[in-house]
Amino acid sequence: MAEQMSVFTPDIVYQVYMNDFLAANVSGRDNLEKEFSGHAAQIKTYFTLNGQHNVEIDGDTASGVSFSQIKMIRESEGKDILTDYSVKYVDKYVNEKGKWLIKERTGYFIIVESRVVGN
Repeated sequence: MAEQMSVFTPDIVYQVYMNDFLAANVSGRDNLEKEFSGHAAQIKTYFTLNGQHNVEIDGDTASGVSFSQIKMIRESEGKDILTDYSVKYVDKYVNEKGKWLIKERTGYFIIVESRVVGN
């Protein structure tokens, strides 16, 4: 989890929208790591495929839009449940000491589908 957190600034602002509902609003890398760790503890396995990523750079700041397909398997009542997320991320970046970091991220979970797999 620490490796994933290294791409964010210490004062990251991370928001998640499910349809038009604000489902998460987290400030600070430490708080974000706690939030992610809580969710990760429930996941048996996951797969992420990152797609198109457009960035506009303006000096030491930038903004970008990227798209991801995320698949997560959780167990519920003895069954494996696959949840498939289609996500659009809108980001603001800063260049700190030669490294680009995410300062703000808003995730728009556009399509969320769950189903029983295997078993």
